[in-house]
Amino acid sequence: MATIVMLEALAFGLNHLSAAARRREIDLVLLTFDRDYYRRQLAGDDYLRVVDVDTLDIDAVHAALDALGEVSGLISNTDTWAHTAATLADKYGFPNVTQDVSLLRDKVWVRNRVADAGLSAGRGVRGSDWAGQSEHALHIVKDAEGTGSKHVRLADGVTSVAEAIAALRDHDVPADRITVEPYAYGPLYSAETFSTESGTVLLGINSRTMSELPQFRELDLTFPFGRGSRWEAGVAEWVAQVLAGIDRGTGFSHVEFVDTADGPELVEVNARLGGGLIGEGIRAAGGIDPFELLLLQATEPHLDSRHLAAVRRTPATGGYAQVLKYASKAGTLGNVLGAEDLARFPGDIEWHPLKDSASSIESIDDQRACYGFLTATGPSPETALHRAHAAARHLRTTEPGVPR
Repeated sequence: MATIVMLEALAFGLNHLSAAARRREIDLVLLTFDRDYYRRQLAGDDYLRVVDVDTLDIDAVHAALDALGEVSGLISNTDTWAHTAATLADKYGFPNVTQDVSLLRDKVWVRNRVADAGLSAGRGVRGSDWAGQSEHALHIVKDAEGTGSKHVRLADGVTSVAEAIAALRDHDVPADRITVEPYAYGPLYSAETFSTESGTVLLGINSRTMSELPQFRELDLTFPFGRGSRWEAGVAEWVAQVLAGIDRGTGFSHVEFVDTADGPELVEVNARLGGGLIGEGIRAAGGIDPFELLLLQATEPHLDSRHLAAVRRTPATGGYAQVLKYASKAGTLGNVLGAEDLARFPGDIEWHPLKDSASSIESIDDQRACYGFLTATGPSPETALHRAHAAARHLRTTEPGVPR
């Protein structure tokens, strides 16, 4: 039996990975420094093995791998541990683990490489190189390696850009890791893709509803948006060129873009499966099992279109939607009320909590304030979204110890 190791994981999807490993008779092992983080996902799972190790200490990870004996492959699907995974793959010969991580996570390098190829109009400037000259009024100033909308600021004018750079530096983001980019006007989407030696396949597009400016919180997503349309075909061609232009290599990519009046404008490329419940949406409505594909990526040295065909499934629904629930103030989250009514709603409503009642909310300005996801299905993405919002408005929080 082949042994596959996961170096930490996303917040959701472990149950599907474990089920796929059981079907394929793979010994699946999770290395983690925080077993409690996966408590909900691990509940009732008697197949997935968990090894407690300080995954931020590469020497400790080496020792844990060696103690497992022969390991055939490594699943790496997080940003934080991508560098460690690349180092491990180089030492142990694990196939299809993303290399050149530093470049792919550098939003300035990626954006300008894509712009040089004529696939994006806006260029990025490092905070350390910002000279106060720009033809654009609005800019986005953010951490060039950041995630989860943390440290993303809207800047109106040259003085505002300088103030935003200074504010990020006050939060310990070095100036050369800050990117200043022109603001793109239009709705935000993400293209979910998988690249093999045969090329890049578009698995589908997620729509986004965003919060009021100047915040950049994601409020909801629907999948698959625009399925079968000429617009989707155009996005598929564009994103394949973008990924080829940055030498993405094998694996999933989560490519965020704005649909401007002049066509798609790149926001960022994440060289992994999308976070949140994007994998669940692809599995339910996209026609493939992305979690089983992660296992194939870890076990098959050379992936091509045949491997994608092997994980295709008949979609269980026409559309999948998720609504993110956010705390309204910083401090202790409190109890989440209303979940007992969700079964009354159509759409296979599910509540996926991220935080407990005692969790501390540090900031309400970004994704860190999200305390859970509510998902729904429907015959179309639009119907699924309406069902999700109808149910999500019944969820609310209260202070710990305060009766309903």
